[in-house]
Amino acid sequence: MNPYIRQFQSVSQAFLEGWFTLFPQEASELGLSDYNGELGENHPATHRQYAQLLRRTLDLVEALPENQFRGDDWLDRRAFLSMLRTGWHWHGELERWRDNPQVHCDAAINSIFSLVVRNAGDLRKVQPAIESRLRKLPRFLEEGASCVRRPVPLWTKLAIQTCEGVGLFFEELEKTLGPTAGDAAKTEALFRDAKAAFATYARRIGAKTPGEAGGFSLGVPAYEFMIREKLGLTWSLAEAEAMGNNLVQKLTAEVAREAKRFGRKPAHEIIEEAARQWRPAGDSLIGEYEAITARIRRRFSDAEVLTFSAREKLKILPVPPFLRHLFPTAAYLQPGAFSPDQTGIYWVNDLGTQEPNPARRAAEMRQHFGMELTCAHEAYPGHHVQFVIQNRHRSKLRRLFAHAIFYEGWTLWCEKMCVEQGIYDSPYAKLMQLHDALWRAWRIVIDCGLHSGKLTHKSAAQKLVEHVHFTPARARGDVNWYTSAPTVPMSYLLGRLEVEKLHAHMAAARGWTLRQFNDWILSFGAIPWSWIWQSTRHGTALPHS
Repeated sequence: MNPYIRQFQSVSQAFLEGWFTLFPQEASELGLSDYNGELGENHPATHRQYAQLLRRTLDLVEALPENQFRGDDWLDRRAFLSMLRTGWHWHGELERWRDNPQVHCDAAINSIFSLVVRNAGDLRKVQPAIESRLRKLPRFLEEGASCVRRPVPLWTKLAIQTCEGVGLFFEELEKTLGPTAGDAAKTEALFRDAKAAFATYARRIGAKTPGEAGGFSLGVPAYEFMIREKLGLTWSLAEAEAMGNNLVQKLTAEVAREAKRFGRKPAHEIIEEAARQWRPAGDSLIGEYEAITARIRRRFSDAEVLTFSAREKLKILPVPPFLRHLFPTAAYLQPGAFSPDQTGIYWVNDLGTQEPNPARRAAEMRQHFGMELTCAHEAYPGHHVQFVIQNRHRSKLRRLFAHAIFYEGWTLWCEKMCVEQGIYDSPYAKLMQLHDALWRAWRIVIDCGLHSGKLTHKSAAQKLVEHVHFTPARARGDVNWYTSAPTVPMSYLLGRLEVEKLHAHMAAARGWTLRQFNDWILSFGAIPWSWIWQSTRHGTALPHS
C-alpha cells in the first residue's frame, strides 16, 4: 500500500478514537452501541481539547501530498479535510459552544432522544442506557452553562424554549418506562432531577450578558469559506446571491405558467383547494402512507431509474405519543452509519387520532396532502435509499460525511424525477413540485442575506410570508434553523442543479441511462457533486456505458 495512504488511515483512525472518547454520545448516534450509556464531559477544557484534536489532525492530513491519492482515497482525503476545516472553524475559531446555548441543551436532549427514537419499539433494551444518561444530565448541563459567554439573543431564546419543551417529553417517556422500571422511585427521581437541570440551565443562560443581536451572521469571508468547503463551489457570496435571485425569478414565472392551467388563482390557493378536496383511500393515515410508499417504490423500480437493494428495510411507524410535539407531519430517521441494523424509520405524525371531531380530524389528515412527493423525498428513492447505501460504503470515513448539497440535492432530484417520470400522476404534481422549488430558491437568497448582514431575522421571515405564503410562525421557525446552519438551506436547490449538470454531461458524453447515472452517484456517499466530477480525473472508475 502507498505509505501516504497508510499514514492517512492511521491519522484518521486516531481522530475517530479521540472524537469518540471526548463525545461518546455522538459515537452512540452513529450506531456504536458500546457508547450507549455514556455522556462525555462538557467543560470549556473539553471543547478546547476537541478543537486541538481537529487542528492537529488537519495539519497532519494537509501535509500528505494530494498527488499520492487517487479515486476513493482522493475523495476520502478531500472530504476529511473539509470535515476538519469546518469543524476547526466552528469549534476552534468561532467557538460556537460559547455563544450558542443550543449546543449544550440540544446535545443533552439528543443523548436521550436518539436512544428513544431508534428503539421506540422496545425501550426496555436501552432503558439502562437511558437511565445512565439521565443520571449524568445535571452535571453535563451545569458544565455547559459554564461554557456560555455573551450568547446570541435569538439562540438563547430558542435554547430556553427547548428546555421548556423537554418537560412534556420526559413526562411521557417516564410513563412509558415506569411500568418496566426495576426501581420506580429511582427512575422517578432521575426524571425529576433531569427536568430540574434543564430548568436551571434555562435560568442560567437567560441571566448571561447577551451578545450582539446579529451575532449569528458569519460575515462574508467565513461564509465564502463554508461555500467552498461544504458545497464544493468556488462562488463568492455575491455570486451565490445572484444565482438565488435569478432562480427566484425563473421559478416564479414557471409556477405562474403552471398555475394558469387551473384558472386565475395563485399557486398556493390552488394547492390549498386541492388539499381540501383530497380524500384518502381509507381512514388510517399510516395505512395511506404504507400504500403510497409501496406504490412509489414499485413505480420507481418499474421505471428502472435506479437499482434498489434487496437488503434495504424501511418501517413506517406512527410517532409515539411522547414524541408527537417534536416531529413535523412526517420525517425520516436514518440508521446509524456503523449500525449493524440498517432499517430506516419513516415517522408519521397522525395528530388526527387525538381529534374526536370528524371535521377537525379530516383537516389534520389534509396536512399530509401530496405525500407522494414526501415519500419520494424521505423514503424511495430519497433519503432512505441514499443513506442505506452510504452506510455500507467500504470506507468508514465516507459513511460520516454529510454534505447537504448531496443528500438534499438528491432528494429534490428525486421529487423532480417523480413528476417527470409520471410516478406521481396527480394533475397538481408539477405545480406542487415547482412551488416547493421556489421556496428552496428563496432559501438561497435568505441564507446569503442573513450571513452577509443584509437581512435581519425579521426581514428574512417576512420574505417567506410574502413570497412563499408561509404563516408567520412557520416562517420564523424556518429562519431560526437557517441562522445556525449556514449554507445548508441553499443546498437543496443548488444541489439539484449540480445533479442536473452532472447528469447532462454523463448522458451526453457517455450515453448513460438514468439508471446507470443514479446508481453511480449513489455509490459515492454524501459529498459535493463537484468533487465527484473531480475524482474522475483522480482515478475513480466509471461504469461501462
